[in-house]
Amino acid sequence: MQSPQVFIVGPLDPEWRRVRDVVLRALEENGFAVRYSDAIHPGAVRAASVLDGIRKADLIIADVTGPNPNVLVELGFAQALRKPTILLVSIKSGAGLPGDLAGLQYIIYDPASLRALAGTVKAETEAFLLRRSA
Repeated sequence: MQSPQVFIVGPLDPEWRRVRDVVLRALEENGFAVRYSDAIHPGAVRAASVLDGIRKADLIIADVTGPNPNVLVELGFAQALRKPTILLVSIKSGAGLPGDLAGLQYIIYDPASLRALAGTVKAETEAFLLRRSA
């Protein structure tokens, strides 16, 4: 059986890369095949590749910390496809979630304690796998 696929969406900054790497390891430990948006070259090819990655994914994880237009467009596309989605939000984010995202599942994390984030991601994705197999 093929590993379930996750596509990770987040801002393109050094702090996000630390978060992404922790999430990536947790997902791989749960048997997911993982792709992420910042591993793709910029430009039109990137946009098409990101949309294709979202289309093929079984689950989307998106960090909506801060108002990032690219993240919101990619998340909107995933929502239009009715992809299961887990949102990540840093406790350092003063803005909170946009109103349209308030009813979705999300994980609040502390960038100073990424081990806790890894544990929560593992638990949530294990629950996703159980729901998917039921």
